[in-house]
Amino acid sequence: MKLDIRPSFLVSALQQAAPLQKGVRKMIEIAAMLSFQELLNHEGVHLEKNKGLTTREGKPQYTLRVTHAARAIATVEGETLVLLYVEPDHEKAYH
Repeated sequence: MKLDIRPSFLVSALQQAAPLQKGVRKMIEIAAMLSFQELLNHEGVHLEKNKGLTTREGKPQYTLRVTHAARAIATVEGETLVLLYVEPDHEKAYH
């Protein structure tokens, strides 16, 4: 899948501890190799729609697993996965 890595994603990823940064790198590598459907079914990354949450523009938000606790927040624009930021707190990623 094509990736659009926004500056806000890079800033939030670089502010994390080294183990979480390693998880971000691995998640990006996997996401770049798989289709949208494959990401939905991938047991490691586990792309899922963030039910009820949208961007300011009204686009659905998605989460991708970075580590056991951390999630990447993204949207989808056509065939492109737009990575918005990294949320280290699992619970905050869904609110």
